[in-house]
Amino acid sequence: MEVWIRNALLVTLSVCGIIPSSAQESKPAADVRPGVGALTTDDDMAAYRKLATDTLQAFKARNMPTAKQKARELEAAWDTGEKELKKKSPDLWEQIDKAMDAFIKPVQGKSPDPAKVQAAYDTFIAKLQLAVNNGNPKP
Repeated sequence: MEVWIRNALLVTLSVCGIIPSSAQESKPAADVRPGVGALTTDDDMAAYRKLATDTLQAFKARNMPTAKQKARELEAAWDTGEKELKKKSPDLWEQIDKAMDAFIKPVQGKSPDPAKVQAAYDTFIAKLQLAVNNGNPKP
């Protein structure tokens, strides 16, 4: 009976938000997707990864206006934000740029194949990770 009362009290306090946040378990921020693995969001490519993920999620939800808008935002952010990477590592920049184009182009089309969009997304994320692994800073 004592255990039941203690558990009920903990649930009540948790639901009401009375337990201080320091007493609650904190989880590190991570970008986890099936087939891609966990990637930390504390890197210079996190913003692009987030926009790509938002695009893919909208696409999977069949919210094409949002998917197309997020794809445009991703392309604009990349084109304006990675001038330093383009100078330091033009080959890597080009690989990432081509992978991004391969991902966003079908999303902006009329009837994209979900399997191809997912594969292009996975490739784009892998290419972004190359920039993180090479330690190329964002300007």
